[in-house]
Amino acid sequence: MLSVTRYSIKNERLAPWVKFIWRFAAEKAEIHHKLLPADSIDIVLNLSGGIVYEMASDTIAAPPFHVNGLRNRYSYIRQTGAIHVWGISFYSFGLFPFIRESIRGFQSEIVDLFSLSASLGQKLNSAVSSGTIRETVDRIETELLSELEVRDDCPRLRLISDFLSTDDAVTIQTFCDERGINIKTLERMASRYTGCTPKKLRRIRRFQAACGQMIHQRPIDLADVAYGNSFTDQAHFTKEFREFSGASPGAFLREKATIKENTRYDYF
Repeated sequence: MLSVTRYSIKNERLAPWVKFIWRFAAEKAEIHHKLLPADSIDIVLNLSGGIVYEMASDTIAAPPFHVNGLRNRYSYIRQTGAIHVWGISFYSFGLFPFIRESIRGFQSEIVDLFSLSASLGQKLNSAVSSGTIRETVDRIETELLSELEVRDDCPRLRLISDFLSTDDAVTIQTFCDERGINIKTLERMASRYTGCTPKKLRRIRRFQAACGQMIHQRPIDLADVAYGNSFTDQAHFTKEFREFSGASPGAFLREKATIKENTRYDYF
């Protein structure tokens, strides 16, 4: 069983953009687990042996400091030996104010952090290079704050946040009509700030909710999961689940191959 520690964000200015900071350390590990689609974007600061991602037919040796873009399909992560990794999890729209670059094209991509923002890369490198765990967490927050710029983009970023907070019963068209914007405008903003379309963001969120139930609630009634998460029927649920996870719901329950299922989380 892996052990990951999550640290809540203390600074109020960071909280709308950053979910949490995390740390994983092990003297000896053998990781080869499935990563599921997620509506978050992670900066990964790897201070140990290389991380390899297996995506469809591609195998990617990740740079030590990299961005793992919002995932719309499953992949695998592989790392062995002594491991020491820090990470920062951002909301799907949360990375943009720190790098000031469009997230378009980041879907399911591994990107060198220094190619996006040399300044942020250097500051985070300094933050994790020494000190106690608590000091490192505090320095990461300090360096993130020094790079945070929202300015004129803030209302548009808030709009994406509002959209992701609405119930699926509210159609995308209704959401746009209530705010007096064209649906194409919302699509362009979502693509720029998250790398995904509004429809895909909702589908990923729905999958995450269903998957969370299946992992944490045993025994589970798959019919209840399907209808409780607004899937049209079980056939629709199975099709969506297979697309996102690479397995049918039943096969997924038997696999127990994901990071979530093989990790214990501690919270601070």
